[in-house]
Amino acid sequence: MPHGELKGDTAMQNTTIGPLRLLSNTRLKSLALLGGLLLPMVVSVPNAVASEAREPAEVYRQICAHCHALDKAVGPEITMAFPETAHEAWGNYIRTTVRNGRGAMPSFREAKVSDEELDALIQALMYGEFADTAEEE
Repeated sequence: MPHGELKGDTAMQNTTIGPLRLLSNTRLKSLALLGGLLLPMVVSVPNAVASEAREPAEVYRQICAHCHALDKAVGPEITMAFPETAHEAWGNYIRTTVRNGRGAMPSFREAKVSDEELDALIQALMYGEFADTAEEE
Protein backbone atom coordinates (compact mmCIF):
# COMPACT_ATOMS: atom_id res chain seq x y z
CA MET A 1 0.00 0.00 0.00
CA PRO A 2 1.52 3.36 -1.05
CA HIS A 3 2.26 5.94 1.63
CA GLY A 4 -0.82 8.01 2.64
CA GLU A 5 -3.41 5.68 1.05
CA LEU A 6 -6.21 4.65 3.38
CA LYS A 7 -8.48 1.62 3.26
CA GLY A 8 -12.04 0.84 4.35
CA ASP A 9 -14.07 3.13 6.64
CA THR A 10 -11.02 5.22 7.43
CA ALA A 11 -10.77 6.26 3.78
CA MET A 12 -14.42 7.26 3.71
CA GLN A 13 -14.16 9.24 6.95
CA ASN A 14 -11.40 11.39 5.52
CA THR A 15 -12.96 12.00 2.11
CA THR A 16 -14.26 15.54 1.73
CA ILE A 17 -17.22 16.27 -0.53
CA GLY A 18 -17.78 19.98 -0.77
CA PRO A 19 -17.83 21.41 2.74
CA LEU A 20 -19.00 18.11 4.25
CA ARG A 21 -17.02 15.08 5.30
CA LEU A 22 -18.55 11.66 4.83
CA LEU A 23 -19.79 10.24 8.07
CA SER A 24 -18.70 6.96 9.58
CA ASN A 25 -21.09 4.05 9.18
CA THR A 26 -22.06 4.30 12.86
CA ARG A 27 -23.02 7.96 12.60
CA LEU A 28 -24.79 7.39 9.30
CA LYS A 29 -26.83 4.54 10.79
CA SER A 30 -27.69 6.70 13.81
CA LEU A 31 -28.85 9.56 11.59
CA ALA A 32 -30.88 7.19 9.41
CA LEU A 33 -32.57 5.73 12.50
CA LEU A 34 -33.30 9.20 13.88
CA GLY A 35 -34.69 10.31 10.51
CA GLY A 36 -36.88 7.21 10.38
CA LEU A 37 -38.24 7.97 13.84
CA LEU A 38 -38.92 11.64 13.04
CA LEU A 39 -40.45 11.08 9.59
CA PRO A 40 -43.92 10.04 10.86
CA MET A 41 -44.11 13.23 12.94
CA VAL A 42 -43.14 15.43 10.00
CA VAL A 43 -45.55 13.68 7.65
CA SER A 44 -48.44 13.94 10.12
CA VAL A 45 -48.14 17.72 10.63
CA PRO A 46 -49.96 18.74 7.39
CA ASN A 47 -52.82 16.39 8.29
CA ALA A 48 -53.15 18.02 11.71
CA VAL A 49 -53.22 21.50 10.16
CA ALA A 50 -55.68 20.45 7.45
CA SER A 51 -58.10 19.05 10.05
CA GLU A 52 -58.30 22.46 11.76
CA ALA A 53 -60.45 24.10 9.09
CA ARG A 54 -62.38 27.11 10.34
CA GLU A 55 -66.15 27.16 10.33
CA PRO A 56 -67.76 29.21 7.52
CA ALA A 57 -68.99 31.86 9.98
CA GLU A 58 -65.44 32.32 11.28
CA VAL A 59 -64.04 32.63 7.73
CA TYR A 60 -66.76 35.16 6.89
CA ARG A 61 -66.03 37.18 10.04
CA GLN A 62 -62.22 37.10 9.60
CA ILE A 63 -62.02 37.57 5.82
CA CYS A 64 -65.26 38.77 4.22
CA ALA A 65 -67.00 41.00 6.76
CA HIS A 66 -64.25 43.65 6.67
CA CYS A 67 -65.62 44.78 3.29
CA HIS A 68 -68.93 43.00 2.79
CA ALA A 69 -70.70 43.78 6.09
CA LEU A 70 -73.72 46.07 5.66
CA ASP A 71 -72.08 48.98 7.50
CA LYS A 72 -68.82 48.78 5.50
CA ALA A 73 -70.18 49.62 2.03
CA VAL A 74 -66.88 48.63 0.41
CA GLY A 75 -67.96 45.47 -1.38
CA PRO A 76 -71.44 44.28 -2.33
CA GLU A 77 -73.66 42.55 0.19
CA ILE A 78 -73.04 38.82 -0.05
CA THR A 79 -75.23 37.50 2.75
CA MET A 80 -78.49 37.02 0.85
CA ALA A 81 -79.48 33.51 -0.25
CA PHE A 82 -79.11 32.62 -3.92
CA PRO A 83 -81.82 30.82 -5.94
CA GLU A 84 -81.00 27.13 -6.12
CA THR A 85 -80.94 27.22 -9.92
CA ALA A 86 -78.04 29.69 -9.69
CA HIS A 87 -75.95 27.84 -7.08
CA GLU A 88 -73.46 26.32 -9.51
CA ALA A 89 -72.91 29.55 -11.46
CA TRP A 90 -72.64 31.73 -8.34
CA GLY A 91 -70.44 29.16 -6.60
CA ASN A 92 -68.01 29.21 -9.53
CA TYR A 93 -68.12 33.02 -9.63
CA ILE A 94 -67.41 33.30 -5.90
CA ARG A 95 -64.58 30.75 -6.06
CA THR A 96 -62.94 32.50 -9.03
CA THR A 97 -63.33 35.92 -7.41
CA VAL A 98 -61.93 34.78 -4.06
CA ARG A 99 -58.93 33.02 -5.65
CA ASN A 100 -58.12 35.61 -8.35
CA GLY A 101 -59.57 38.86 -7.01
CA ARG A 102 -61.78 41.25 -8.99
CA GLY A 103 -61.67 45.03 -9.13
CA ALA A 104 -60.87 46.34 -5.65
CA MET A 105 -61.19 42.87 -4.10
CA PRO A 106 -57.85 41.20 -3.43
CA SER A 107 -57.24 37.53 -4.13
CA PHE A 108 -57.13 35.07 -1.24
CA ARG A 109 -54.82 32.14 -1.88
CA GLU A 110 -55.14 28.73 -0.27
CA ALA A 111 -52.76 29.75 2.52
CA LYS A 112 -55.35 32.32 3.68
CA VAL A 113 -58.54 30.34 2.93
CA SER A 114 -58.19 26.60 2.31
CA ASP A 115 -60.19 24.89 -0.43
CA GLU A 116 -62.14 23.07 2.28
CA GLU A 117 -62.98 26.36 4.01
CA LEU A 118 -63.88 28.02 0.71
CA ASP A 119 -66.23 25.15 -0.23
CA ALA A 120 -68.00 25.42 3.14
CA LEU A 121 -68.14 29.23 2.89
CA ILE A 122 -69.69 29.06 -0.59
CA GLN A 123 -72.33 26.60 0.64
CA ALA A 124 -73.17 28.86 3.59
CA LEU A 125 -73.40 31.90 1.30
CA MET A 126 -75.63 30.04 -1.17
CA TYR A 127 -78.19 29.39 1.55
CA GLY A 128 -77.99 32.84 3.17
CA GLU A 129 -76.59 31.58 6.47
CA PHE A 130 -75.00 34.96 7.25
CA ALA A 131 -78.05 37.17 6.56
CA ASP A 132 -78.80 37.59 10.29
CA THR A 133 -75.10 38.04 11.11
CA ALA A 134 -74.72 40.92 8.65
CA GLU A 135 -77.64 42.80 10.19
CA GLU A 136 -76.15 42.45 13.70
CA GLU A 137 -72.70 43.82 12.74
